[in-house]
Amino acid sequence: MTSDPITNPTDPPPDEKAARIVDLAQRRADRAAAAQGLSAADAADAETVTPDPVVVGGPVDPPERRPDLAEVLDRRSGPVLPVWLTDRYQRRDMLRRAVSAAGYHVGTHVVLSPVYAGKVAWYAPKGAARLFSRVLGWTSAETGNWHLRQDAANRNDPKTWLDLDRHRMRQASWRWWVTGAATLTTGGGGMLLAADVTPWSVKLAVLAAGLVGLARYGRPLDKPILARTVVRPIYRKLTAELTRKGIMATGLVKRPEDIVFPAGVGEIRRDGPGYLAIVDLPDGVIAVDVVEERPKLAGGLRLPMDQVWPEVMPREHPSRLALWVADRPVSAMKQPPWPLLRGGQTDYFKPFVYGFDPRMRPVEYRMDERNSLFAGFPGSGKSLSARVVLAGMALDPLVQFAVFDLAGRGDFDAFESLCPPDLFGSGADEGTKANAYRMLMWLLKECDVRGPRIKHYATQGMNSENKLNRAIAAKDARLRPIVAAVDEVQELITDPEIGKSATAAMTSIVKRGRALGIHLVLMTQRIDNQSLPKGVTSNIALRTCLAVPSHVETDLALGTGAYRQGARPTQFEIGVDAGWGVRVGYGQMSAVRAAYLDRAAVERICARGVALRGGTTGPADLPATRDVLDDLRAVWVPAERGQHWDTLAGRLADRFPEAYSAVTPEALSALVRGKGVESRNVKSGGSTRKGTYLADITAAAQQREGDAG
Repeated sequence: MTSDPITNPTDPPPDEKAARIVDLAQRRADRAAAAQGLSAADAADAETVTPDPVVVGGPVDPPERRPDLAEVLDRRSGPVLPVWLTDRYQRRDMLRRAVSAAGYHVGTHVVLSPVYAGKVAWYAPKGAARLFSRVLGWTSAETGNWHLRQDAANRNDPKTWLDLDRHRMRQASWRWWVTGAATLTTGGGGMLLAADVTPWSVKLAVLAAGLVGLARYGRPLDKPILARTVVRPIYRKLTAELTRKGIMATGLVKRPEDIVFPAGVGEIRRDGPGYLAIVDLPDGVIAVDVVEERPKLAGGLRLPMDQVWPEVMPREHPSRLALWVADRPVSAMKQPPWPLLRGGQTDYFKPFVYGFDPRMRPVEYRMDERNSLFAGFPGSGKSLSARVVLAGMALDPLVQFAVFDLAGRGDFDAFESLCPPDLFGSGADEGTKANAYRMLMWLLKECDVRGPRIKHYATQGMNSENKLNRAIAAKDARLRPIVAAVDEVQELITDPEIGKSATAAMTSIVKRGRALGIHLVLMTQRIDNQSLPKGVTSNIALRTCLAVPSHVETDLALGTGAYRQGARPTQFEIGVDAGWGVRVGYGQMSAVRAAYLDRAAVERICARGVALRGGTTGPADLPATRDVLDDLRAVWVPAERGQHWDTLAGRLADRFPEAYSAVTPEALSALVRGKGVESRNVKSGGSTRKGTYLADITAAAQQREGDAG
């Protein structure tokens, strides 16, 4: 049994449909025949036909057009005035350098003045004799045709000799009158100078000038009187040919003509103490590739590596490279002084100068709504860099400090005078670590209480958002900004007992505290996944990576992919390049060197900070200092010999919530361990867990009281 095919009622009959198909094919064949110049009959016999050309679209490139008036007027070749005239930091630095150079040159010549006097005394008589001989020879015209007369005498030609001698005598006849008049004039001037009417200052000045002139006339040509105090630096001027040669040395570009200097921006020009060239690399080569091959680039330029600074240009296509070549190695350049070293104040909510880039341009740092991380190997200068940030904040009288140096080297001892009691510590002991943990707990409490207060002031029109600003901080002393710094923060994070709790606290603080006026400054020399948890680093806006050995540490400190994007702190030399680091957090990565502040300078700045605060440094609502041993004895049940940490932590949180609301059993163990009480296995309530005994706590408290007495 077969079924009839299903047909659409709207379809035409089969015969009519077939006729349409044949007609369409015939029309296509006729068009193809006409295109080939064939008749209809010949085309019917053809086995193949030429298909219709496919029109993809119009031309891709737009037609050339002349720029309009607005584009012509907007074209600029460069600034009207040099940058050092328009930038106040560079203008101040240029004035300082001019004064310093003048002082150096004047001082050098003053010190060498006895040597100059000896040279004048030695060469002046020789100059006088040489001058007398030269004047006498000119007056007698003896030297004018002497060689010709000597030649006539050698040839025994008296007639020629006599003619030449008569010519000499005619020349000498008027020269004797000139020399005589000059001698009388000089003698008269000398008599007038020796007379009593002439001041002694004029006499000495003329005598000194005369002696110096005679000495200069009598000295050998290679023996100058004055010492050379300016030595022209030897450097290679950056040219287009040299730029291409350096980039070709990287092996990334095969043909020099593929390196293009874009019109309008590619002209090689002076930029600070060096030259700047902007080039477009060929297709397939990006600026990051050249940055990675910086040693080969410097080798091609025949310059030290810290004299060659290739950079990726922000907001440009990836193949555009900015190459800056210094006149001399940056390590040999003297960094400008910190602008706030002698005076001035800062504002937590406004940027201040942190350091300088390779071109010696000032680089700013901003604190509000941010947190900071400084990571680098020992000797890279992370403490020096962080001290600049803290020193800047010391000059804002509203800022409160909390500083803990868990290395105990004393790098931050100058800030103790700015910290309230119990919010400063320096040492690698358990007690300092426990106090640093308590500081984190206090900051967590501040995050809880600051939010509603700031919201209250924001509703009164003091801010359009629920964020701290200077007006609110100045009105309410409880909301003043807090800068909390922890050096060697890995000692907290990797601690087996309080590490997890400290990490969680820091993660919460960097997330919540930035809008509440709390800025964490963390420093570490141990860069790995355990010491820099992603929850902490990924929420820190300002990250500076100083000298590190590989790309692994670079990405851990600056964020995944930073090395691939051109960050190269691996090229800094530990110790030599102390303070140099690659910084992210301001829209682009940049190499920056922190301003150099030694301990004496930091101490003077902190003294100014204390004076700005009127001698008071404590926050208005700092919780009262508590002793964990006394608090444990207060919550201890008399019938118990020992108790577990989890039970004791719960009792402390119930009794003293303002101090122990966030304490964990592990954190409590660390706090007590800092007081000299070890954690022990305690059997209580039918189970054995880690805890402590009342006798150990009492003994530690008595020992503390005995030491205090």
